[in-house]
Amino acid sequence: MARITRARLNREADYFENTAALRSDAAAADGERVAADPSRSDYTRACAARAAEIARGNAAEYRHIAAELRAGEIPDGLDLT
Repeated sequence: MARITRARLNREADYFENTAALRSDAAAADGERVAADPSRSDYTRACAARAAEIARGNAAEYRHIAAELRAGEIPDGLDLT
């Protein structure tokens, strides 16, 4: 089994913090925009609001994963092979 170096953990943390979390933030902002659009149906607005909520949660989770990786820990369920 290959050893995971501190540099590798930092690269992975950079990805989660600077790519995955930002992508989820953008998705959440888009969902919030659609949810606030009165020209959309109630159903579409409700779906968009829920999608935005999920995306915000994902962004927070990605930032948490990045913090754990920077601390030298590999979170349960994260496969870095």
